[in-house]
Amino acid sequence: MSIGERIADLRKEQNISQGQLAVALDVSRQAVSKWENDLACPDTLKLIQLAEVLNTEVEYLATGRKPVYEEAPIVLNMVKKVDKVVEVEKIVEKPVIKRIIRVKYRRNPMEYFAVGILGFLLGIALGFLL
Repeated sequence: MSIGERIADLRKEQNISQGQLAVALDVSRQAVSKWENDLACPDTLKLIQLAEVLNTEVEYLATGRKPVYEEAPIVLNMVKKVDKVVEVEKIVEKPVIKRIIRVKYRRNPMEYFAVGILGFLLGIALGFLL
């Protein structure tokens, strides 16, 4: 489903005509028609305003993915601007960061390596003698 199809479906669900949507967004009716026919795409600012008017999320308009949370229904009045109060319940899964342990050596690790090589050679030498 393209962005134009999503705009058209949401507009029809809200029972808003292209002209009413154009007035609400302060654009021409032809611009809305071009968006719905995928001949043009709304710019970022208009996309944000479009999401508010159509009572949806910008992410859904742009990508088609449904939002993670649900919104309470809002009554949209096209005659005058109405202050809206939106109750939003977000369900967010935060990644779990495991505890990071940093080991600070008291001595240089190369010293331990050198002692290990020396012990290995000493073991080989004792093996030949016995």
